[in-house]
Amino acid sequence: MFKRNKFLIGTMIFVLLVSLLAGCSKSESSAGNNNQDSYVIKFGHVVRPTTAKGMAADRFAELIEERSGGKIKVEVYPDSQLGTDQEITEQMQLGTIQMNAPFTAVLAPFVPQFQVFDLPFIFPDTDIAYKAMNGALGEKLNEYLIAAGLRGLGYWDGGFKHFTNSVRPIETPEDISGLKMRASQSPLLISQFRALNAGGISIPFAELYTALQNKTVDGQENPLSNIASRRFYEVQDYLTLSNHGYLGYALVISNDFYESLPVDLQQLVEEVANEVSRWQWEKAAEEEQGYLKTLEESGIQITELTPENKEAFIKATESVYEEFKQTSGGEALLEILQDIRGY
Repeated sequence: MFKRNKFLIGTMIFVLLVSLLAGCSKSESSAGNNNQDSYVIKFGHVVRPTTAKGMAADRFAELIEERSGGKIKVEVYPDSQLGTDQEITEQMQLGTIQMNAPFTAVLAPFVPQFQVFDLPFIFPDTDIAYKAMNGALGEKLNEYLIAAGLRGLGYWDGGFKHFTNSVRPIETPEDISGLKMRASQSPLLISQFRALNAGGISIPFAELYTALQNKTVDGQENPLSNIASRRFYEVQDYLTLSNHGYLGYALVISNDFYESLPVDLQQLVEEVANEVSRWQWEKAAEEEQGYLKTLEESGIQITELTPENKEAFIKATESVYEEFKQTSGGEALLEILQDIRGY
């Protein structure tokens, strides 16, 4: 009898130990997925693959797959195939998409501090923009991204924004008064047009050409790359080289997905992102003159702001800066920006 009980007790202890070991193994596997052999990144964005941003996304995919030895596969979906920038970002928070490089204004509903990029005349030139986004300003904004379930991997150049419309040339603030202008989702961009006595209407980028064609809006603001690659000149008569705003892209990855990667692959993702970001800025600068030539040949009437008229626009939109100061962290970001610009 004693031997039988001893046998049963031994069996029970063995089963318990096996269960505990299995539980530990499962826990370790789920914590970080370090035993996973491969990972898939769905990278969605809304622009043409022929733009500097589109080419950079493809370059990231190529390099990460090559240098990870196939452990990370990147599937790139350009041209709004997975939805608008906002929809893609929402899916990143849900875990169904892993990467995006949205226009910074799109991030404002998720991280209000990103409205800093929507301030009119924020950067005097591309060098200052690069220094800010790849320095103290970008680092501070990356801190805010984590709380939204996103992680910043870098910032890409979209170029300075210009006005187009189908009603009249825009040379002064008075010329834009009364026009219906498309704005992205950022409240500050709508405030910018309100300050100019123009209507700011939010329309997804993928629907903008149709909205311009159907006269839902009279005009819009975008860099030369988007105006040319989206052929807005076919449905717009006037282009003003205003440099009134800056369009940057934030290269972001789902923070949950990033943390699920082994440390060596996390480091690889960051290294490749840094390399591709530098390449993207160089490519964007190279292509700017080509886009301007395309627009000159399109027949659209081109006007360039005089220094006097530029100052008039700056003065007319000063209230937008006061509005941004009310945003959480707004004053601190403006101080960083002031230090970088030197005024």
